[in-house]
Amino acid sequence: MTSNSLERYEYTAPTMGTVLRIILYSESPAAAEQAIHASLDEIERLIPILNNYDPKSEVSGLTDSCNNPIRVSSDLQSVLEHAIRWHGLTDGALDISLGSIFRVWSQCRKERRLPTSDEWTRSIFTSGWHVWSLDRPSDSSLPATVETVSEGVIIDTSGLATGYIIDRAFEAMQRTGHECVLIDIGGDIRMGTPPPESEGWVVAVAGVQANKRPVCNLRLQSCAITTSGDLNQFVEIDGTRYSHLIDPKTKRPLQRSQTATAIAATCVDADAGATSLCVLGVERASQLFHNLPLTEAFVFESSSESRTATHSIPRFRHLFNE
Repeated sequence: MTSNSLERYEYTAPTMGTVLRIILYSESPAAAEQAIHASLDEIERLIPILNNYDPKSEVSGLTDSCNNPIRVSSDLQSVLEHAIRWHGLTDGALDISLGSIFRVWSQCRKERRLPTSDEWTRSIFTSGWHVWSLDRPSDSSLPATVETVSEGVIIDTSGLATGYIIDRAFEAMQRTGHECVLIDIGGDIRMGTPPPESEGWVVAVAGVQANKRPVCNLRLQSCAITTSGDLNQFVEIDGTRYSHLIDPKTKRPLQRSQTATAIAATCVDADAGATSLCVLGVERASQLFHNLPLTEAFVFESSSESRTATHSIPRFRHLFNE
């Protein structure tokens, strides 16, 4: 089968509060349908495990693990292990134990107010890396367990879950013999070999200003790309701009306007990387970047001091946009 014999097929559908888009090149409608169904089956299998917004999901059930170790599925264990790895790589910038703070801050953002002192105190008491543990038996055939130290702890894997789901869906399509594939869930993208007669999939990189043209367009293949930041998720309260992202060190929302785009071999790493770079900030991110499993990153910040200032280290691009 030659690349010229492949036809383009596209599928879109709502999922997880956003839009799923699949593009693939296949030899026939039947083969394309088989590949799409394989990916959808995997997505539908994983959502009940990893959806933090579903109180009946497996990850939401970890809230009941205080003094009651809960066995976890291999998929949830894998996501938690990725979280532990990224927590170590980023000096704690990626912290899935802040679910209680995220929950309170999300509600307060909707109400356009800051949390009360009592709300902050209660959420901080049930947040922090020390509030949970993953016990992995030496016998890998046995399930791992999760235990929390107090009631009300919320483990929030949303910074990795979408990337993990995309990776598994992508692999499901590969098993059907398809390599020229792109899966996009809400801007988290994994892609395979480029379309016929093309050097790569074209992906736009956005800056920090809404309704502006992309900063640049990339041609990519056989990798994943994810963007994180507060471009569309911030709130202004009493003249101060607050991000939806929480700084694990201060337990408070970030107040700088920043967007990070991360490129990696897998979507779970791109997903975790983009969030981590935003939380780290430019200086710390540039210091740690060489140890991260990312091939390239773009970090954009708003700046009133300079129209365009650029800081670069190999494969790390930092641009300030007014």
